[in-house]
Amino acid sequence: MRIDSALVIALFCASCAADTTRDPAAPTQNSASAAASSEDSEPMERALIVGSAETPDPVLTKVRELEKAGIVKDVVVLESFPVQIHLTASKKVIDELNGIPRVGGIG
Repeated sequence: MRIDSALVIALFCASCAADTTRDPAAPTQNSASAAASSEDSEPMERALIVGSAETPDPVLTKVRELEKAGIVKDVVVLESFPVQIHLTASKKVIDELNGIPRVGGIG
């Protein structure tokens, strides 16, 4: 009988720890996190973005802004001229980055 009561207590404690209901007093997301989570709803894909031969590079500047906001991830900048940027983002963001006007390019 003693083992049964210990088991009941253990199960009760485990169910309390596994409670996943949201606390209404918990803070909500800020706008950058909300924007990032809305981008999370779209499928993410890996892409290579070629920068511009300008200084400062407007493409790289935009990628860094989006990275800080959490909209693009896994950013790797290759030391080339112009820079080549590997990143993970939604198709919409990749198209936006590819639409930035460039000077020079890899030919």
